[in-house]
Amino acid sequence: MNLIKSALANLKGHKLRVAVTLLWIIMGITSVILVSSIGNGMKKEVANSVSKVNPNKTRISFEPTDSNMTNMSAFLQPFANSDIEELSFVEGVEKIGPSKDDSNYNSTYYGEATFDKKTTSVEISELKKDSKVKAMYGRNFAIEDENRKVVMITVQNATDLFSTPESAIGKGMSINGHIFEVIGVVDESSITPEEDNNNLMSQEFTPITSYMPKKSQEFTPITSYMPKKSLDGLISQYSYPSEIYGLDLIVSKGFDLFEVANNVCTKLQDLHPDISGSYTPEDPTEQTQALDSMVSNINLFITAITAISMFVGGVGVMNIMYVSVMERQREIGIRRAIGAKPRHIMLQFLTEAVFITVCGGILGIIIGFIVVNYASNYLPFKAIPNANSLFYAFIATVVTGVVFGIVPAFKASRLDPIKAIYK
Repeated sequence: MNLIKSALANLKGHKLRVAVTLLWIIMGITSVILVSSIGNGMKKEVANSVSKVNPNKTRISFEPTDSNMTNMSAFLQPFANSDIEELSFVEGVEKIGPSKDDSNYNSTYYGEATFDKKTTSVEISELKKDSKVKAMYGRNFAIEDENRKVVMITVQNATDLFSTPESAIGKGMSINGHIFEVIGVVDESSITPEEDNNNLMSQEFTPITSYMPKKSQEFTPITSYMPKKSLDGLISQYSYPSEIYGLDLIVSKGFDLFEVANNVCTKLQDLHPDISGSYTPEDPTEQTQALDSMVSNINLFITAITAISMFVGGVGVMNIMYVSVMERQREIGIRRAIGAKPRHIMLQFLTEAVFITVCGGILGIIIGFIVVNYASNYLPFKAIPNANSLFYAFIATVVTGVVFGIVPAFKASRLDPIKAIYK
C-alpha cells in the first residue's frame, strides 16, 4: 500500500508527462478491442452464412475459352430458359433454376401491367433500404408495406395507364393476374446512376432493359419499385429473367453433389455445342476456406496492432521512468543511505510503471467498449467484444509495464547512494 501511495504521489508531480504516456496505452488498447470485436463479429457472420448453406446446393457457371469474353458471357447466351426443363430430367436433380443473387439483372422483373384495357411495359426492381428514391406523387414505402401488394411506378407507366401521374395514386394495376396498389410515382430527379467499379458488365455491357453503360449515360433509366417479397413472387412464380447468368442446382438426398453437377454440365455442353467454353460447378468448401482464411488474417492483423501499440506505449513508459530516475537521484540516494535495499528501490519504480499501464489499460477498455458500440452502427454486422480479448488486452498492459519498466527500475536500484546524494 505504501508503494502505491508513493507511486501516486510521484506521478502527480508529472501530470502532463503521465497523460501523454497514458494516451499511447489507451489508443493501443482501444485499437485492439475495436479490431478484435470487428473480427469476432465477422467470424460470427461467416459462421451464420456457412450454417445457412445447403450442402446439396451448388451453382453452375460458364467460363468462356477466350479470356477476353469473360465479362461478356451474357452475349454468348450459355444458358437458356429451355435448358431448365431439359436439365430437370437429369438423374439426381431435385430442383434447378436461374441463380438468385443481389445483382440487378436477377432482381428485376420485366412484364406488362394493365388497367381498364390499357397496357404498359413495366420494369420492376426491389427498393433497397439504402436507396434514395423518393415519391413525386403519393408516398414512399413504409414498414407495413413489406407484406402488402403495393408498387411505386414510373411517370411513364402512370401516364400510360392512368393519363396523369396524380390520378394513379390509390389505383390498382394488374400484373400477371394479381392486383397491386399504386402508392407512389417515382421522382426521377432523386435517382442517381448505378455505379459499380468492380463490375465491368454494369459499366460497359449491361443490356438496355437494365442499366445503360456508365461511360455513355445521357439519362438515368427509371424502374418501378416493389417490396422484396412481392417482387420475388413475381420473378420466381411467373417468369424467368430475360438473361440467365448461372444456374442454382439442388441435388436430391442420397446423390453425390459433384457427380450430379458434372452430369448437368455435360448436358449443358450438349445443349450448347456451338459455344466455346466450359460449364463448371462451384465448390462450396472453397468459399468456406476463403472466409476462414480471411478471419485468420484478421487475427494476425489484430496481433500486429497489439504488438505495435504496446511497443509504442512501452517506449513511452520507459521514457517517463528514465526521466523520473534522473530527476529523483537525490531521493534515491537518501533512501539508500537510511537503509532501503536495491530491491525496494527497484520495486517502487516498477510499481509506478505498472500503475501507469494498468490505468491506461482500464481506460482503454472502457473507451474501447464505447467505440465498438458506436462503430457497430456503421457496419453491416454487429461488432462483438468478448472476454478473451479484454483479458488478453489487460494482461498485455501489465506485461508492458513490467517489461519496459524493469530497465529504468534496475538502473535506479544500482545507483551509488553517495554519488546520488551529491548530484
